[in-house]
Amino acid sequence: MLMLAFGGLMVVLGLLSGGVLTGSAVGVSGLQPGWTAWLAYPGLTLLGYGLFVAAANDGPIQGLTRGAGALCTLLGMAAIAVLVLRSLGILAFEGGTFTLWWVFACSLVLGPLGWMGGKMPRPA
Repeated sequence: MLMLAFGGLMVVLGLLSGGVLTGSAVGVSGLQPGWTAWLAYPGLTLLGYGLFVAAANDGPIQGLTRGAGALCTLLGMAAIAVLVLRSLGILAFEGGTFTLWWVFACSLVLGPLGWMGGKMPRPA
């Protein structure tokens, strides 16, 4: 149970970091994430997935892993949508786009991993 709680905390902190990175890049968040947030989004999310999958042996926990994967996918979708809308001149904000590209690239890996981790077969 402790591994599930720790894994859950890691996923929540990782997703929070990704959300703050995305929000600050677009200018909807007044927060200024540091380098830890850049590492925490992919790193803590992956660690949390690993702890969830290693400790989970029932449907609800696997559902949480899939849900976290879905949230990562949504973060990636938001990041790429903002990038495209900005490139078309529909959305304007100050600052660069590297943060959004980082969130998008990490989400391309983290989203599917969350879905696959929740569907891993269990030994009998």
